[in-house]
Amino acid sequence: MLEEFEMELNLRGYSPQTIKNYKNTLLNLEKHYNKPLKSLKSSDIKSYLFYLQKEKENGLKSIHRHLNAIKTYYRTYDMNTADKIKLPKLTKDLPVFLNYGEMKRLIEAADSLRDRLIVQMLYASGLRVSELVSLNVDSIEDNRIKVIQGKGGKDRITYIDQSTLELLNKYISSRKIENNALFLNKYGKRINMRSIERLINKLANKADINKKVTPHTLRHSFATHMLQNKANIVVIKDLLGHSNLSTTQIYTNLTDEYKENIYKNSHPLKNINF
Repeated sequence: MLEEFEMELNLRGYSPQTIKNYKNTLLNLEKHYNKPLKSLKSSDIKSYLFYLQKEKENGLKSIHRHLNAIKTYYRTYDMNTADKIKLPKLTKDLPVFLNYGEMKRLIEAADSLRDRLIVQMLYASGLRVSELVSLNVDSIEDNRIKVIQGKGGKDRITYIDQSTLELLNKYISSRKIENNALFLNKYGKRINMRSIERLINKLANKADINKKVTPHTLRHSFATHMLQNKANIVVIKDLLGHSNLSTTQIYTNLTDEYKENIYKNSHPLKNINF
């Protein structure tokens, strides 16, 4: 049944990481009760979620992810077993982004040409880390990046600036290993997402940035800085590969907060005593 479910998710265009997470949730649920998923009742699933919350100390966001996987599974087989299970709504936290000074320090913290290019490309293009590691040398033509089967199974075009393009050409010409994958690890194989996550974390510590910095932080920084520089939100939506404009609109709240802070700290009236 899980093999069929995996095939269904692939056909729907779910990302490999999401499919892996959904399968793990369902395997653990089946193992917890030691009986087939189709035989479980709504009360069983509620008890399991309560177990994850109390015994495994999973947070609300994690519980939501598990429930989404379970609901998707049962709905695939036209079963409403989990449909009536409700959880408290998640509050949407504003995404963390780097200011210009922090971004500059992060880029300059890179020791190698490859590492600097990874940081610059994430920031210049707004790519997801999964999309970055999937790039091939021939994915880029001039300053255009063709993203094949991004999140949601959609192809799209995004761009890099001239300085990043020059760095890219320098990196490609300096490579001695024949491999179509754009970014390689020390063994000459395609780099993986975890390696890039570790790299960004290491560089952030080296740059003395007191924020939790991940590859996705650079994507948030790309979107935020584009909006601050008056880019059209619909264009940003397409560059990020968002399906809905509402997903992109979270950055408008963030930039409003940014503008308010600038106003409070910069208005001359704050320095005038009456």
